[in-house]
Amino acid sequence: MNPHLKYKTTQSHAWTRIDMLLLIYDQTVANLTEGTRLLEKNLASELPPVSLKAMRSLLMIADGLNLNHGELPAQVMRLVVYSLDQIKTKSPAAWRSAADVMSKLREGFQEIQDQARKDEYEGRFPALDAVG
Repeated sequence: MNPHLKYKTTQSHAWTRIDMLLLIYDQTVANLTEGTRLLEKNLASELPPVSLKAMRSLLMIADGLNLNHGELPAQVMRLVVYSLDQIKTKSPAAWRSAADVMSKLREGFQEIQDQARKDEYEGRFPALDAVG
């Protein structure tokens, strides 16, 4: 393909905060689901790398919370701490519970994604490239 044509067909997608947040939640749920699957199949020996990924993604969520902005971030933090506590075990039910909690949170953010993008595009809060 002609490089010029390839360039013209490439679309630029600007990342918004909600896009990044949903990606982190997707990864978190996927890791927790994979951990559940491994434990259900008695493959606990394969769990450590998945456990590490799950912990890392849960900590990313926690790190992004501003606890000075009302009760909602505090509630999300409690759910993250709950999930971290659940994955300390090798219980498929505990891992499944953590996955369910994070999945529900993800669904909530997914419901507001269009409005969140609009708010960011319209400058109600600064774009990601304007932060830092």
